[in-house]
Amino acid sequence: MEPVRAVIAAGGTSSRMSGINKLLALLDGIPVIIRTVKAFHDIKYIERIILVIPKEDESVYSSLLSQYKVDTKVKFAYSGSNRRESVYNGLMSLDDQEGIVLIHDGARPLVTRKIIDECIEGAQRYGVCLAASKNTDTMKKADSIMFVEKTLEREKIYNAQTPQAFKTEFAIQFHNRARNDNLEVTDDCMIAEHYGHNVKIIESDPSNIKITTKRDLLIAKAFLADCY
Repeated sequence: MEPVRAVIAAGGTSSRMSGINKLLALLDGIPVIIRTVKAFHDIKYIERIILVIPKEDESVYSSLLSQYKVDTKVKFAYSGSNRRESVYNGLMSLDDQEGIVLIHDGARPLVTRKIIDECIEGAQRYGVCLAASKNTDTMKKADSIMFVEKTLEREKIYNAQTPQAFKTEFAIQFHNRARNDNLEVTDDCMIAEHYGHNVKIIESDPSNIKITTKRDLLIAKAFLADCY
């Protein structure tokens, strides 16, 4: 099997967590970032995990990973001024451009082996893919003064998640171009879309949530309880 590596973006500011680092917050007794790293660390065929963090936090994360025994595959890279730059730094820390790279949010601790496996298969087949959950709400597009401009077709709307998986050479090429063009994006597949690459959707589950607020920790805990 071709090499598979993961880049986990963990350099956010946790601005909506009232001063708490969401990645260090406990989710059912275990720090969020440990649950996230463990999801990839426990998969034998994932050779390396690049954890992208603020440089000043390296000792904290290093100690935590060692404590929970999920440090053997992990290499640190340092975050940039935004997510795109952080992921770029992570990609530059890979040893080569071989195989598949999974790009994942450090704040998505409930990602499953099934989602990871299917994203890898999608990247192998299509070059670029992302996990996304089917939308269940009726979506309205607003105009500039907040009147409804259009009702979108619910059946075609998906909520983007991570992992987002790439053939490694594609991820590096796209990120190099985005860096040169100073492209503003909110996820990595937007870069591929911008440069004309078709991106395959891998249907995921709403439980693969991103921890953004304290309320999300409660929701994630409820999802965990539902699994047992």
